[in-house]
Amino acid sequence: MKKVILMMLLVSFSVSAANWQDELESWKKDRVERLKKPHGWLSLIGMEWLHEGKNTIGSDESNDIILPHGPSQVGVFTLQDKAISFTPKDNVEIRVNKEKITETINVAMDSSGNPTVFTIDTFEFYVIERGKPALRIKDSQAQTRKDFTQIDYYPATEKFRIEGEFVAYNPPKEIEIINVLGLLNKEPSIGFVKFTIDGNEFQLDALDAGDEMFIIFADRTSGRTTYGPGRFLDVEKPKSNSNKVIIDFNKAYNPPCAFNDYSTCPLPPHQNRIRVFIEAGEKKYKH
Repeated sequence: MKKVILMMLLVSFSVSAANWQDELESWKKDRVERLKKPHGWLSLIGMEWLHEGKNTIGSDESNDIILPHGPSQVGVFTLQDKAISFTPKDNVEIRVNKEKITETINVAMDSSGNPTVFTIDTFEFYVIERGKPALRIKDSQAQTRKDFTQIDYYPATEKFRIEGEFVAYNPPKEIEIINVLGLLNKEPSIGFVKFTIDGNEFQLDALDAGDEMFIIFADRTSGRTTYGPGRFLDVEKPKSNSNKVIIDFNKAYNPPCAFNDYSTCPLPPHQNRIRVFIEAGEKKYKH
């Protein structure tokens, strides 16, 4: 009888392990597909600060913002007392949120939650707010997108798929997060995840991301075999009446800054820099 029970347990474990591996491979595939989208992070080619007054854009070198190809004159962004407008050049086929425009419009930044998105030729661009407004420019023909081959991963291991505990902050606690531009933001952390590796306990502060928690962390592989500034991790929130969470470092992924020079990625807060080798998830991206 004991032998039968043991066999049943082994079969159950094998099926569970196979399901986990299949789910991980599916996650990796989706990750690459998102990166390779025509205007995904691999397509980012520029971030141009807008100065007070008129900011012309187009492929001609006389423009304030020069595109690598496309119409010589696209239009003019005007920044005045923090308000931004855009006036298209006559006879230029440009769309805003998929609708063709021919007259001056007001421009919403990404901080509004509903930014004004421009598309023309192979470009997509919109205004972001990083202490001051800047134009984020993507191009589906970007060399970084065309040259992309693959992401390198550590071999998948259940050692770094850990059952941990979520401890809520009540109320949420403000934590300081600096981005690669050196700008400091205070973000509300809903709590931290606590877990054990090789008998040592660690914890990471988490940000709210809807059904998931978003974690920015660095470990002792950072700058060695993984991206130096740190990596990102998404963790499903615990189910109701439970504080248990699965922390799967096999899904640790590189921030956009690992793939281009124009992202403004957040860096791990000091408390999320843990002294352990997390040899799981994405490695350094090889350009």
